[in-house]
Order: sequence, then structure tokens, then C-alpha cells
Amino acid sequence: MCKPVFLMAALLVSLTAVPSYAVQIRLFVSGIETVGVQNKDEMKAIVQTLLASRLNNSGITAVESLAEADVVVSGTYISTGKLFSIDAVAKTVAGKTLTRAFVQGEKADDLIPSVGTLAEKLTAELVKVYSNDKSTVPVQAAAAAPVINIPPKTAAVTTPVSDFIKPQTVAPRSSSDWISPRLTGAANLMALGTTLPNGSREIFLADAHRLAYYRQSGDMKLVSESEMSPADKIISLDTLQGSDGSIDIYVTIIRRNEPASQVWQVKGDKLFLVAEKLPYFFRTANLSGGPKKLLAQTMGRNEDFFGDVTEATRSGSTITLKSAIKMPRFGTIYSFNQFRDRDGKTLMTVINPDGYLIVYDQQLKELWRSNDKFGGSELYFQKEDDLNMRLTGELTRWIFMNQRIQVSAKSELVVGKNDGFWVLGNSRSYKRGAVYCLAWNGSSLEEKWHTRETQNYMPDFFFEEARNELLLLQTVQRPGMSERGASSLTIKKVE
Repeated sequence: MCKPVFLMAALLVSLTAVPSYAVQIRLFVSGIETVGVQNKDEMKAIVQTLLASRLNNSGITAVESLAEADVVVSGTYISTGKLFSIDAVAKTVAGKTLTRAFVQGEKADDLIPSVGTLAEKLTAELVKVYSNDKSTVPVQAAAAAPVINIPPKTAAVTTPVSDFIKPQTVAPRSSSDWISPRLTGAANLMALGTTLPNGSREIFLADAHRLAYYRQSGDMKLVSESEMSPADKIISLDTLQGSDGSIDIYVTIIRRNEPASQVWQVKGDKLFLVAEKLPYFFRTANLSGGPKKLLAQTMGRNEDFFGDVTEATRSGSTITLKSAIKMPRFGTIYSFNQFRDRDGKTLMTVINPDGYLIVYDQQLKELWRSNDKFGGSELYFQKEDDLNMRLTGELTRWIFMNQRIQVSAKSELVVGKNDGFWVLGNSRSYKRGAVYCLAWNGSSLEEKWHTRETQNYMPDFFFEEARNELLLLQTVQRPGMSERGASSLTIKKVE
């Protein structure tokens, strides 16, 4: 009798004993220092994101904060000429060094596989350390928490979650969302027209070479579309109501390295071209939350955006410029807007090329800079780059557009934010987006609300303040060699 009892006890002990190496290691990738690169902030974020995702496996869980972590990984990215090296060290939260590893690469294409190799080295060493050294076993593995079964009658009631996340309260779920059917063409840009007598709304969409006119009410009906020349690329789409009540559609086009913009109007059910070959970048904006104005800027021989941004008016094919607006550093016609503080002073905000939101005072002195990145767009145009060809090895440079900043009548900023799984140099591919509403509190911009992240890349959005509605354009299928791709439009009531 003793022998079976002894065997049964040994079996129970073996089943209940959990080896230390089976414990899930919670790992946080902290700052990555960058040396010898031009765009330090962007490269830092890229290496940190790539390393965290590749260190997330069956034995390691990558967490988002130091407070959750058992292991902290930091590193340095060093570039010398065409060569680069990534050196990483893993420590406990108490500062004890667990392991070090490094990888090297010869060109930009080696970055992703090199980070993968580095993650494999770190994983192997960390698993070995945690398997052999009991002093490094994470605290959460010391004792298993008892499982408490809550009867169904006493289960907690979940409060409905709003489409707009408000930090102070949880608002009820909106029941007024409207989602369009699948729309042919991967549209990059969106602009709104007028509301027709029957209540339908005019919406204009554009991809690289096509302008489309829709009417939206209970459905999304394509009314008319016009295709541009293959040599033309649409980079901006804006609308402005004229004194006669008609809607001007400003289509900013790049043709052979220069702006060759057009103006269209709707007549009946057709799109009509009323002006073309205009050498300006166009944009319409509610500066400081005021009436919508037409803005224009020119391109220089070597500069992408040259000279002041100016207010403009149109008469036929003649554009009259007036009232120049001085831009701060990084400010262009597409990256800035103005708002007023509590004292009525006009402040300016800009999204810089690295994606950070900056606020300037009336003397164009920087007051505040965001910690998080905003904006993000896959839309770009190209320009010949003879001056830098020896340095870059490329005949042209890529100029990426950005999410534009809207300002409401309350001087609240509405700005988009796309996140991606690959953003490096000229390679951009975003996979989700959201819209944020920010307000100036006298010293910084604080969040009022933000939407849930979309499940797709969000190339454009528009906040229609008159209806208190937010329109989100999404790319649901990217274009290919023989495919136009597809889009969808979501309309949310801001509650």
C-alpha cells in the first residue's frame, strides 16, 4: 500500500510544481539612443517598436510601461557611413545586468532582419538566465492567485463604452454612427460641399488621378467622376462656397515637379472644370475657428514650399494674393493652423516633419511640444533633387503630406493620428487611425476626447461643426497594379 501512495504523491507534486523557466517574462523596451542618423526621433521609435514586437513571444510578454516589467531592455543604434550597429542590454528593474547582445548591418534593408536576430539572441539568453537562476524569477510567479468563481447573478455590469473616450467619464455608446458601403477606389482625400434641399450631403473624394462626386443621405451615391492625366497627381482637395452660393472645388495637382492646380464646380449632376494650370498649392481653412478662407502658397526651384502662406481670392483663372501669414519653422500651407487662447491672443500650431505638434506664440516662439506624434499620411509627391543626388543617390526626393489640423469655433484643435507597422524613410504603411480633440489650457494642449482607433489606415477626416459630426475616411483595400483599391466612410456623432 505504501508504494502506490508514494507514487501518487510524487505524481501530484510533479503536476503542481511549476519550473521557473515556464514563467512568462514581462519585458519593457525603454529608450533607444541613436547616433549618426539625421532623423533621430523617427529612427528611435522605429527600432524600439520593431524590437518590442519581436521580443513578444511564448516566453516573453512585451509590456507598455516600466511599472509592469520584470526586465528592461535599452540600447543604442549607431550609424557610420553605410554600416550600422544595434547594441542592447537587458537588466532587471533593480538594475542587475542579465545579458548583452549586438548585431550589425550594411544597409537600410538589413534593419528588420537585424532586429529580429537581436531579439532572438536576447530571448535565448533571458530564457537561459531565468531557467537557471531562481533569484531572477518574476515576483508574480511566486504564488498562484486563487481562482474565485463569481456567480452569474453577482457579475459586474459593464458600462457601455462611447465611441469618444472621455477621460473623466464613460459616456454611453453612440447609436447614430453611419457607415457607407464599400466604395470603389482607395481615396486619399475628402472634402464636403453643401447640403441639398432634400437633406443629402455633397461629398468629394479623390485618389491620385481621379475626382469623384457623391451624395450621401441614407446611402452613398456616386453622381459623377473625372479622371486626370496620368502625368497629374492630386495631393490636396478643398472646397469653398462662393458669393453666389456655388461650391468651388480646389484640386491641388503636381505636374512635372510643379503645381498645376484646378478649380471645379458642380452643375446639375456633372463636374465642370472652371480653371486650370494654377501655379499654387491651395487649402481652405477656418483660421482661429473663424470663417473658412482660401489660402495659397507657391513652390520654389529648390524649396518644396516657398514664400509666405497668403489669403487668396479667385476671379475666373486669376488668383489674387493678399494678407501674408508668417510661418514658424516647419510651417507650410498644409501643416499649420491658428487658434485663440483664453485672452483672445492668436497662437499658431504646426505638425513638424517628425509628427510632433508644436504651439507657437505671436512672435513665433515655441511654447509647447507634444510628447506623442500626430498626423501621418502615405500621400506624397516627388520633386527632382539634383542638389542632393550625390548624398542620397536618388534623382528625386519624396515630400509627404500630413493630416491637416482643424480648429473649431471654440478654438479646439481636431487632428488625426495614424499608427503604422512600417514607417522608415520613403516606406510608409499605416494600419490604424484615430482623431483627437485638444484644447489649450494656458500652458499645454490637453485632450478633450479621441475616437476609437479605426481598423484601417485613415487617409483623411473632417469635423463638420454645424452638424457636430465627424467623418472618417478609411482605406479598406490598398490599390495594386491592376486594382483601384477600395474605401469606406464612417460618420460619427460627437456626443
